[in-house]
Amino acid sequence: MAGFFVRNNHAVLRGVTTTNLKVTMFFNNKSEFAATLSDQFRTSSNWRKAQAKRYTHDTRNGEASQRLLELESQIVIPDNVWEKLAPLVSDSACLAAISETNRDVGFRKHPANFSAWLENLHANLAMYSVAA
Repeated sequence: MAGFFVRNNHAVLRGVTTTNLKVTMFFNNKSEFAATLSDQFRTSSNWRKAQAKRYTHDTRNGEASQRLLELESQIVIPDNVWEKLAPLVSDSACLAAISETNRDVGFRKHPANFSAWLENLHANLAMYSVAA
């Protein structure tokens, strides 16, 4: 199993301050990628929960926190979808794209299910790979 190192740095993507996750590991298989998605969903949910406490007037944070956990429980990546994602997730910007996709949940995007979330991620990955 490949090891990895993640370090949080603040960066600006699409004109919005965001967390850039510097990664020294690439995803070699679908199960590693799915496990990382699960971790990132929980991390993003916890972050949204903290934002909900900070901004009590904005109910979107609490709703997004719950939705992220629901999406995490639906993780299934069909082989045909993995074939499209695999070349894009081998890029070091992958975790930043996952983070960006999670930040969209409940705010700019309202994915009906994990498949819709994956489509949003694919679009973000494609954007990152063009920008690189």
